[in-house]
Amino acid sequence: MIHNYAPVLVPTLNRFEHFRTCILSLVECKGSNQTDLFVLLDYPTKELHWEGYNKILEFLTNFNGFKSVNVIKRSTNFGAHDNIIDGYKIVFEKYDRLILSEDDNVFSKDFLIYMNKTLEKYKDDSTIFSVSGYNYPITIPNQYQENIYLWCGFSAWGVGLWKDKLEKVNFNEKIVRSNIKSFFKDLNKVIQFNNIANIYITSLIHMLKEKKIHSDIIISLYQFLHNMNSVFPVVSRVRNTGNDGSGVNCSFIENDIYSSQEIFNGSNEYEISNINLSDKNIAKTLQRHFYLNKKAQIKVFCKVIFINLGLYKI
Repeated sequence: MIHNYAPVLVPTLNRFEHFRTCILSLVECKGSNQTDLFVLLDYPTKELHWEGYNKILEFLTNFNGFKSVNVIKRSTNFGAHDNIIDGYKIVFEKYDRLILSEDDNVFSKDFLIYMNKTLEKYKDDSTIFSVSGYNYPITIPNQYQENIYLWCGFSAWGVGLWKDKLEKVNFNEKIVRSNIKSFFKDLNKVIQFNNIANIYITSLIHMLKEKKIHSDIIISLYQFLHNMNSVFPVVSRVRNTGNDGSGVNCSFIENDIYSSQEIFNGSNEYEISNINLSDKNIAKTLQRHFYLNKKAQIKVFCKVIFINLGLYKI
């Protein structure tokens, strides 16, 4: 039995249809009436944002189904990253854990049950950084019999986080840039990190070049450097519908495999597996999922070397 449900944070700005679908899906989850919802509503910077922004405000007026609905309206534009980071601080004043969701997610009916059971089970495990509600569209090996697995990667598409672990990660832009540059000097570790998922080094370079902060990549690097994993479900509890070009970080995907992804539809009556090692076969499957061809990888490593030599503009 779950005694204390973690609050759910949903940052948003103006994507009303995505947000509406997300919240209506979340309120259908078992345990929603025991869950505090926090909506981090950023302030519009463009005229075209206002229509969706106002629709979101109207939609949330007297909305029922959660234990409480808390709308945090920004008086200035925080931007996607700072909106979330400040949301962490607000919620962690009262809670020791939380669940973060993008505003374009759709959930299985047991999403809150799964998240809260897993957050409670692994809260004291120093090798586990987060609990993911999302699983990538991969084929899990038939011989794998657990209902979760561990992986050094990280996904923000519906993720459970503990205060004491998250607060050890520094998201300050100046420090992040310095840490990435220092990390790039150890090419052996760069290769190891790249072997988890080929997209990670590319993403770190992008952050340096564009002077942007992507917290999911920062956390992935933190996990790698501290020998930590995240918990992932064998069957996803989250489906993401944001690859339509409407979001900040996800571009348009013509053949979008994510918006039609299978999510769990079984019973709520299950126990979370107790495991402490990642599965090598699943790790290899994920490596193939994020694979860049050799030519692309060589280009990435050349950029790392050029950054170390001061020959690549960042």
